[in-house]
Amino acid sequence: MNYLRRLKQSGEFEYSLGANADEIKHIEDELGILLPEVYVDFLSECGSCNYGDVYINGIYKEEGSISYPVVTLTKQLREDLHLSEDFIVLHYEVDEFLTLYKVSNRIRLKDAKVFGAEVCCNDKGIFEIYKPTPMFDSFDAYFEDFLALGEEEE
Repeated sequence: MNYLRRLKQSGEFEYSLGANADEIKHIEDELGILLPEVYVDFLSECGSCNYGDVYINGIYKEEGSISYPVVTLTKQLREDLHLSEDFIVLHYEVDEFLTLYKVSNRIRLKDAKVFGAEVCCNDKGIFEIYKPTPMFDSFDAYFEDFLALGEEEE
């Protein structure tokens, strides 16, 4: 799929500069995982994207600066909410909902399922992640749903 072309065709999406191989390797090294091929393609084309306050996290690059929101959020939620190392965080509605992408630390998957998980406060006042449930069979299906968000607004 040509992610960047699709973003340019479909509404008022914002996106970053594409990532290079070293930047993608940095994500994998920081998180101790191998990113699925489809997500690597997405990162290479547009780094990350958003429509309003809905994001698909990745690498955010502007001329002269770079940040890795997918690394920052994933590490934070691994620590704070004990997120499984089998996932990276594509989107986080703070203290409400996570959109997660299945990854592996042993093999590079072609693609994987995208999961959703509620974040709720338990009876002890501690936030926790409820069991992730499959939302989309592939990253591309998730991306198409993301694009539909912008098309609804037009």
